[in-house]
Amino acid sequence: MKHILHHFRRNRTYSSHERWGVFAVLGALTILVSASSFILFGEPVASASSLAVFEINPINQTLSADGLAHGQTTITVIDKKTSQAVVGVWVGLQVTNPTLRSMESTYLDWYSPEPGRAFYQTDERGQVSFLMISSVPGEIEYAIFAANPELKNDNKYQDLEQRFKVVFE
Repeated sequence: MKHILHHFRRNRTYSSHERWGVFAVLGALTILVSASSFILFGEPVASASSLAVFEINPINQTLSADGLAHGQTTITVIDKKTSQAVVGVWVGLQVTNPTLRSMESTYLDWYSPEPGRAFYQTDERGQVSFLMISSVPGEIEYAIFAANPELKNDNKYQDLEQRFKVVFE
C-alpha cells in the first residue's frame, strides 16, 4: 500500500518515464470512454442519412397567388434501411429560387405556411402536409429538408434530394 500511496505525496518530483506513463494511461482512458459511449448509445435510429422521401403528393393544378391557402402537399418519409415510415422527423421546405419567396410565407429562408414555423413532424404514417401559399406568381420549386434540432447548425439540416413544383398565378 505504501508503494501506491507514495505517488500522492505533495512534494514528489516525477521522472520522465512516470510522466509518460500518466499520459498514456489518460489517453487509454479517453479512448475507452469514447468507445464505450459509442457502443452504448450508437447512431440515432432516424439519422438524416438514412431518410428518404417515398412519396410526394403535390397539387397538380394552378393556384391563385393571393397569399391564401388553396390546397396542400403531402410528403411521406421512410427509413432507407427498413422501408418503414418514420415517425417524428422534422420536415421543412425551401423555395429554391429566392426571388420567388413571398415575405408572408417565409421564415428564416424556409417556406412557412404559418407565421414563425417552418418545420413540421411526420405522423404515424410518416406523412407531413404543407398548405400551399404564395403571393408571388410563377412556377415555384420546393426542396425537401429534414432537420434534427439536437445537432449543431452546421449539421442540423439535411437535404433529402427531392423537389417538386407548384404553379401560382
